Amino acid sequence: MRFWLTIGLLLVWMPAAYAIEVQRAGPVTFAQIIIKILENNPVLKANDYEAQAAAARIRHARQSTPVKLNVEMENLVGSGRYNGFDSVETTMSLVKVLESGNKPVLRGRIAEQKASLLGSEQDVKRLDLLSRATRRFIHVAVDQERLEIATNKVDLIKRTMEIVAKRINAGRSPVAEKHRAAIELARAEIELEHAEHELVTSRLKLATMWGATTSDGLSVEAPLFELAKIDSFENLQTLLQQNPDLVRFATRQRLAEARLNLSKSRKRPDLELAGGIRYLSGTDDAAFVLSASIPLGSQSRAIPGIEEANLMALREPELYEQRRLALYGRLFEIYQELLHAQTAFDTLQQRIIPQAERLLRDYEKGYQAGRYSLLELTVAQQTLLDARLEVVIAAENYHRNRIEIERLTGAQMNTGINP
Repeated sequence: MRFWLTIGLLLVWMPAAYAIEVQRAGPVTFAQIIIKILENNPVLKANDYEAQAAAARIRHARQSTPVKLNVEMENLVGSGRYNGFDSVETTMSLVKVLESGNKPVLRGRIAEQKASLLGSEQDVKRLDLLSRATRRFIHVAVDQERLEIATNKVDLIKRTMEIVAKRINAGRSPVAEKHRAAIELARAEIELEHAEHELVTSRLKLATMWGATTSDGLSVEAPLFELAKIDSFENLQTLLQQNPDLVRFATRQRLAEARLNLSKSRKRPDLELAGGIRYLSGTDDAAFVLSASIPLGSQSRAIPGIEEANLMALREPELYEQRRLALYGRLFEIYQELLHAQTAFDTLQQRIIPQAERLLRDYEKGYQAGRYSLLELTVAQQTLLDARLEVVIAAENYHRNRIEIERLTGAQMNTGINP
């Protein structure tokens, strides 16, 4: 898939500096994070073992039936003249089933298609893993911004308390405003403490992607507020054919056809040949023996299996179409959410935040001049802080929706977050 190939090319051409361990000092990029995940994630390591096991199953399926050594003893420990071992007839022969209809090759093709299906399933796992890593990477970046906003809020309230203290000392404001400001500061400090805990948690959840149990003060460098141009829905609809689930359905169709071919080959009976030597104890003689065995009614017995395999092959296109329609609906829904996130982000950045900043400046000057109350100033401060937080949320929603579109289309898009 294009997404995974892009990651592969990234690893090939990545400068050597990116191959180092994530450093504790300074923020790290998504490229450095993804290398650690690809090198250490247990899911990817397990996939390697599964691929090797699939290769072994292919070799096993291609094997023809084994040669059997058959030992048969007759007239052993009977009565009368057959008492004892004097009349024993011992036959030692080699038995081989000669399969008709190219059955070993057909079994091998089934195993190959199962391996291809496993590869498609592993592609889904890789894509889900990288998507999950990107979402957690974004989560850390968002929590960093939330922490910065919470810190700014505390600083803003402390600055307001200094203004309140000056007004109280000048006899221009009641002492009650000092208590109101102190309450707001305490609440802001609670929000700051909560933001710190949220960041610690999101850092650890990201670190677990490469098997770590501590984040060691990990911080990320992500252009969270750089939103790439949105592709047209028509182009995304075309890319939808690369969805891993749809690719997997195509592999399932080939697997169903391979099973149908194997079922048809069972219409031709297999020939069992046996040849060896028989030793007759009574006369102390030996003779060669040869036998052949062919099952009867192979064609009639194969018909139910052929019908089943044929019906299962006919089922796959219908399942493919059902899945395609479901993915199309999901893609359309996510695309609309993406457009909304883009609109919200632009409106907040270009219109709301500049107005909120001017509003706060006016209220600060007006409060110092005695034209506005502390409550009005507090509302203006909260309006600006809320707008800044909404920008972060809009950017987060934008990137999350683009990641989901990447996963649905099976192709990388330039989110500004991914490498």
